[in-house]
Amino acid sequence: MEQMSENDMMLFRARLLLEEGQSDSALKILEAIVPASEKQRQEVAYFLGWCYVLHKRWGEASNVLSPIFPFADDEGESENRIDRERLALCFLHLGYAAVQFTRYEEATRHFSRCIKLLNDKRVKLSSLVRVKAHYSLATSYMMRGLYPAAVQQYHEALHHFLYIDNDEEWGNIYYGLSDTYRLMGNLNDAQLAGERALQLYEKAGKFAMEGVTRNLLGHIALENKNYREASDHFTQALAIGNAHAGPMMAMMNCAALAEVRLAEDRLDEAKRYCQLACDMVDQVKNNYFCSQTYLTTAKVMHAAAQEVEDEERRRLLEETITWLEKAKNALVESEAHADAADIYQLWGQTLEELGQYQEALAFWRSGYETLSKAKGDIWY
Repeated sequence: MEQMSENDMMLFRARLLLEEGQSDSALKILEAIVPASEKQRQEVAYFLGWCYVLHKRWGEASNVLSPIFPFADDEGESENRIDRERLALCFLHLGYAAVQFTRYEEATRHFSRCIKLLNDKRVKLSSLVRVKAHYSLATSYMMRGLYPAAVQQYHEALHHFLYIDNDEEWGNIYYGLSDTYRLMGNLNDAQLAGERALQLYEKAGKFAMEGVTRNLLGHIALENKNYREASDHFTQALAIGNAHAGPMMAMMNCAALAEVRLAEDRLDEAKRYCQLACDMVDQVKNNYFCSQTYLTTAKVMHAAAQEVEDEERRRLLEETITWLEKAKNALVESEAHADAADIYQLWGQTLEELGQYQEALAFWRSGYETLSKAKGDIWY
């Protein structure tokens, strides 16, 4: 038997460490390797990319993995099958990392590349990997405002779900479908899908996702003007969040209850819930949901400005802009274009009410351009 070279031995050790979850030790070994061939360089790059994904070092992961993709996509001999399977999993996890950093266009590309590799008949990964890739691609489309493409991918995920016994993953698909239908204005289908997701999460014992789904069902009820039902969902979600999910869920549901009170024209209570939500922002590390809290607060301040006149009205309109600035800054590195467009729209309206017409026009234009960007390329 041919003796393993020192580099091959180091690569073998790094792989074992990665499989055991010891990515720090693996990274030290990989960074010490000087590749002796192009094939070895690609192997080092693959394992480095794996490490960087686990460490959420997005830029470095992208840099080392992207050059590998053309090699894996070549038509070739059967021994490339394992490389294709590894790359499919890498692109899936790179997509997850991109979503975490709200880089949805990047996520779309990574999930699409994963699916392209999975469609190769030589790749024998489990059906659950394919399901996850499709519904993750759907989520990235949804966050970019590409709702029909998202629905198509969620249905692809359901199509591949045959013979898989996993209530949590099934719930994830129906949750995504529900949220997408809600954003499309199809509230009946949104409610049906949301209720199905809730049943599946309850069956799986996933308490945190029960809370998230009740929050979604609350928003559907709010858009249907069923304010009592919306309040009930948000209150239950808040209780579940306090017990199982921590400050982010509490913040989200306080902001949601502020929206209900705003719709009911109970501004004092809306302000109180906004204050409760904003008090928790410093404990939450997710900029996207913090941005949503700031935007809700801006909406409440804007509504309050409509109830008064003169200097008090101006003061509240200016405070609205302060909250909109916070909302925009929280999304500065995000590709959640539809959410950014909502911020620009209210900003433009507020500036117009302040008599700043040229500035308002610039924000209306930014909103339009942002929505146009959201409707960009569909990868797949």
